[in-house]
Amino acid sequence: MRSARRAVLAAITLLMSGALAAGASAAPPVNVSVVASGLNSPKHLTWTDDGLLVTESGTGGPVGTSNCVTAPPLEGPGTTQYCEGATGSVALVRDGHTDTVLGGLPSVVEEDTGEALGVSAVAPLQTGLRGFWGGWQPWHRYGSGLAVLFQDELVDSDGTNGLSAPASTVFGTLQLGPWWSAEIAKFAAENPQNPATLGGIPGVETTYDSDPFDVIDYGRGYVVVDAAANSLLYVSPHGQISLLARFPTQLEDAPAGVFGPGPVPIEAQAVPTAVAVGPDGALYVSQLVGVPSNPGTSDIFRVVPGQAPTVWATGLTAVTAIAFDRHGRLLATEYSTGGLLAPPTVPGALVEVSQNGTQVTTLPVSGLYQPTGVAVAPDGSVYVANYGTSPGSAATPGEVVRITGLG
Repeated sequence: MRSARRAVLAAITLLMSGALAAGASAAPPVNVSVVASGLNSPKHLTWTDDGLLVTESGTGGPVGTSNCVTAPPLEGPGTTQYCEGATGSVALVRDGHTDTVLGGLPSVVEEDTGEALGVSAVAPLQTGLRGFWGGWQPWHRYGSGLAVLFQDELVDSDGTNGLSAPASTVFGTLQLGPWWSAEIAKFAAENPQNPATLGGIPGVETTYDSDPFDVIDYGRGYVVVDAAANSLLYVSPHGQISLLARFPTQLEDAPAGVFGPGPVPIEAQAVPTAVAVGPDGALYVSQLVGVPSNPGTSDIFRVVPGQAPTVWATGLTAVTAIAFDRHGRLLATEYSTGGLLAPPTVPGALVEVSQNGTQVTTLPVSGLYQPTGVAVAPDGSVYVANYGTSPGSAATPGEVVRITGLG
């Protein structure tokens, strides 16, 4: 009996010691902290040796006579005004401070919705093109060392737009220092989508639409995602553009009440939103998926230049940004877990995709709403641009949060 009792006590001791060891080695809790607030519609994030670069689309400009144009709204009947102002910027976040790198960049706000478009992403300028970037008087060295991507609005069939200056000449381009400019919208007009496979809302979509949304440096040039043209582009250091891939539509059922009394099938456009280089050297592209953008219908594509894109991961929702972590896992921000038709009170999310693309896991990160950017620091910290459509003056202003403890 005594020997049996000793055995039981020994077993309990071993179990307790194992539990203590497991507790001692347990991962730290996930922590979310705000590192930059009061931002004006923050979009993509770029990690650099000096800190985190944040693009801010701005707040457009006030209603006036010379800086506004009247045009149909993106949603709904009638007309609205699109007002331009020098409120876009690129900020550097480091050591608890947020400093302007490039200020006074063109921004346009749609008055009926309050949504602003402007600079959407930046990438390091390729060696040999760096020099003074005239026009916006940058004070930081990144002012002469960035390729700067601008969204587009009110795009015409020839690749121009109906906006007021200076947005009329800068929107729809990738600015490559003071000498070169890649005309992304003009390329979309010269290489329109196939009308037979255009998809989207009938009578609304155009074959020449363009909305450049993300850029990364790649090889000796750049790779650009054009969300409205459903395309992935390669841009040379001097601005020559070539098509890498075009992404197909996706059959979805719009819920009852959206286009009719009952569910209506629609070929939703892919709407690519972000691009990242994977550990294998391939390009990975996320998609938002156009209306109805139902939950679980967004994919991640894998693109090898010269080959057709392939679906690498499925089951995501309204993805806006992606980045690979130091373990080779892909992180993605979901704009809304309920899809684009969900009310704004539905939260977004940060999800992780396994290294082989077969498993998608929602990470335990709360407080994300309309996230639009993600970047990973060398120490494993994850940064997310939150409230990506909110101005700095809103009750919930644009911000950047730092997330630790994800492993």
